[in-house]
Amino acid sequence: MDIFVGDGSQGNLQNKTVAEYQRMIKRIFQYLHDEYGVTVNFQNLKFSEMEINCTFELKEEFYKYHRVLRLMMFNLPKSFRKLGQVSGINKSKQRIEAETFYRGNSSTEVKIYDKKKHLAQTIQFRLEKNMIRIEFILKKSQKIKEVFLSTLVSDLTDEKINKFYYQQFIRLFEKPYRKWQVENGNQLRNMIVNHRNNHKKHWQRNLIQECSNKEQSDQLPLLLDVKDLLTQVKILDKDRHYQRIAKGILEQCSYNDIYLQNDAEKAEEIIGKVKDAYNSYLNREVVIETLDSPIYGETA
Repeated sequence: MDIFVGDGSQGNLQNKTVAEYQRMIKRIFQYLHDEYGVTVNFQNLKFSEMEINCTFELKEEFYKYHRVLRLMMFNLPKSFRKLGQVSGINKSKQRIEAETFYRGNSSTEVKIYDKKKHLAQTIQFRLEKNMIRIEFILKKSQKIKEVFLSTLVSDLTDEKINKFYYQQFIRLFEKPYRKWQVENGNQLRNMIVNHRNNHKKHWQRNLIQECSNKEQSDQLPLLLDVKDLLTQVKILDKDRHYQRIAKGILEQCSYNDIYLQNDAEKAEEIIGKVKDAYNSYLNREVVIETLDSPIYGETA
């Protein structure tokens, strides 16, 4: 017997709250009792695996975020082992389109995927909006107990789930990305100095070419967004030549327009959307508590 989270039309696009999930299980247990005479004790029901996720809308199509998402997955701790990627083949556009990124170990996995495409492929449900799902999978009961201090279904609450998800996202994604920004800024600044010293006339072209070549070989962005480079140019500008230098760099990027796709803004978009989702949950909880509602604690 399958316990499907979602409905027949939209699948599991919309998560259930803990209380909704518990009520669904109780209805199934009631059915087992009424139909087969089987009695199940709900209080002893335990989780063996958990998938905890946040789903939200993106401004652009999922595949356009592949550089940002690959960087974020690369920045995960070393305990998360090999990075896996599932990509679709778009023959009409002559390109490979990223659909899923995943990385984990024996107890935990992080998975990011194109929810719009997933629903279209699995249940033929067509979404107009571009949707992404970022998921943390606790693969063993020991890990669930470590996180929530219990594996019992009756001990779980929405507050515990939301708090865990948010803390994990900050720890695994935002903080490493902020650290990378600082280190990457220092690296770009050193590269600017080196290229200017080595070839004053063509240093801008050579710098952009090095960034492009390194990304091709390493499959990771050295220069995520031209704005990152311009920030370092401005820091180094002592002779008030910034406008002229910036114009030259932008001209060079016209031949490497991957750096003009606002990928730094895409990273901030993803971080901001998860924070907005968590703050929205907290605000709803405050409203529910103020109204003294009997459904307090059920808001996802």
